[in-house]
Amino acid sequence: MLSRFIQKDYLLFIALTSTIWLLITIGAAERFANIPVIVSSPSSIIGDTYLVDTAVAVNVEVQAKGIDALWLYEVEGEAVVLEEASFIQNDDHSYQVRGSDVLTALNTRFKGNYSFTISSKELLFPYESLQRVKLPIEISGINNVLLPPNFKWIEPLRVLPESVEVVGAMDAVNQAQLSVDLPEFYWEGAHALDVQIKGLGKDLATVESDRAEVMGASELWTEKKLQVALILGQQIIDIEVWVSGPKRALKNFQTEELVELSWEEYERAFSIVCRPLNPYVSVLSVRPNSIEKLDV
Repeated sequence: MLSRFIQKDYLLFIALTSTIWLLITIGAAERFANIPVIVSSPSSIIGDTYLVDTAVAVNVEVQAKGIDALWLYEVEGEAVVLEEASFIQNDDHSYQVRGSDVLTALNTRFKGNYSFTISSKELLFPYESLQRVKLPIEISGINNVLLPPNFKWIEPLRVLPESVEVVGAMDAVNQAQLSVDLPEFYWEGAHALDVQIKGLGKDLATVESDRAEVMGASELWTEKKLQVALILGQQIIDIEVWVSGPKRALKNFQTEELVELSWEEYERAFSIVCRPLNPYVSVLSVRPNSIEKLDV
């Protein structure tokens, strides 16, 4: 029994000694490594220029002591996104970024756990001049819009603004297609939908709003009988005209605002012609549509 206790104490002593040794060893450890870091811009568009490359890889020497040395390679592949103010414009169509700005960003990110050294005093980002052009906005998803039964459009769907000014690299501008997608919508009456303009991105931006409005109006279509007095020589003839159109127009407009009667004279009769005065009103029938001459 005594020998078992002695054996346990011995094993505990060995484990404790090993742990202390490991902690002392780790605490005294110091490691160095050259680790690639990605430095990038917040956008491909800076000022009135377009960056050809928005990200540059740079090797950073990383030093760590103690327990931090075990996690040294968590820095690898770190993306350092710098503010636009860090990009200084050169005369050779490039921006320079100071290596010190990269170090400041890394120290802020890792809160002093590591020591960083960068051999490059500056990094270069080539750029091109931006192209500016006015592009039209197309409407897609028309089939998503449904009208109630017997409704028709009185103001067809349109997008406002119809076009926007965009900026970007020449290739991005030349290939751009701007559009707005219509959601599923039951279009009864007048509406204006605020929607996102599609086709913009990191390579293409608008100097105006990136949203547009899709507008339109529909109305119930109905029919109405009109009684119109036509003076034909010595005769006053009542003409019955059936028309169709928007319900409110047929209800609120006077007869003389909706249709106009005239005639065409032939050998034996007058042909009655009815012309609608409202662009949304159509003539269905005219009775009578001809009048015989009395003196024939």
